[in-house]
Amino acid sequence: MKKTDVLIVGAGPAGSVCGYLLKKAGMDCIVIDHATFPRDKICGGGLTSKCFHLLERLMPDFTYDFNPVSHIRIDVDGKAHCEFDIKEPIRIVQRKVFDHQLLQHFIQAGGNFCKGALMSFEQQDNMVIATLKSGEQIACKWLVGADGSNSRVRRCLNPDDSGIKILPLEQYVDKKPGNAIEVAISSSYDVGGYFYRFPNDANDVVGFGDYSTTFEKFRNILRERSIPEERFRGAYIYLSNDYPLKDNVILIGDAGGFANRTTCEGLYDAFLTARNASTAIIENRSFREVNAHVFQKMKKQMRVNRILFSKPAILILRWMCRYPALIRWLLDTKMQRESWIK
Repeated sequence: MKKTDVLIVGAGPAGSVCGYLLKKAGMDCIVIDHATFPRDKICGGGLTSKCFHLLERLMPDFTYDFNPVSHIRIDVDGKAHCEFDIKEPIRIVQRKVFDHQLLQHFIQAGGNFCKGALMSFEQQDNMVIATLKSGEQIACKWLVGADGSNSRVRRCLNPDDSGIKILPLEQYVDKKPGNAIEVAISSSYDVGGYFYRFPNDANDVVGFGDYSTTFEKFRNILRERSIPEERFRGAYIYLSNDYPLKDNVILIGDAGGFANRTTCEGLYDAFLTARNASTAIIENRSFREVNAHVFQKMKKQMRVNRILFSKPAILILRWMCRYPALIRWLLDTKMQRESWIK
């Protein structure tokens, strides 16, 4: 049986960053993933200023490919439009490339990456015994689930796994002239729903998601916008922290339901919870304590989400579209206020 201080399940952004921070601190850790990297991961791939500044602090020597986008176009109910440039560009990455670059950075730092898929785990004294689908077993002091919204680690903790989920459907399309992010909100969408178009350096990703997404609804939205239907895909985003918490079993990123409740932005909180998990492990503290502010933030965002996507709020947004400078100021202020230190 292999033994390690930390076993991280999932080599996406949260798992690779957590592993890198632990390795830099001298902890013995293994990262496993069932996928062969680089693997395709369709996603808007937007790194907001708060997100890439956090990443710069966590991995100062990490370089990656991105498309900087400053121009934003907003459509509300098809009746109000505005566009403007934000202060700091959003960095749009191809997730297939970006995730692979993060994993390689962990490996180059001396990290141990193995291909494997978790089947189950059990507690034995002060250790966690993880059993892989191959039959191999790994004994660890801490098990970190960073294996996405369909997390096997979370399902082992909570077999019912009946938290809140949203289903974005996305597809690649040819690049549109103008290098702009497009967002459309409508009172006809369910709570939390919006259409988006994100341009990376190879193509555009178009997508839609709300709490009652269906394939037919997505097809109708594509037809309304004269976008040819291609091979679209979807993956649930888990938006709940309703699962048992254990001191030596930690969930981070999408596996722990740490995506923004309003925008479904996941990379910022993936990096933030990866940092908090590594801090809890290195300092031998409870993740519940170190990550307390993030749990509180998620609850607050859920309340705000219900207000922002209400019909009165959408009417207010339609009015605000007359004043693009006001919307730009609100976005820039929000990005500056949300510090990585919190």
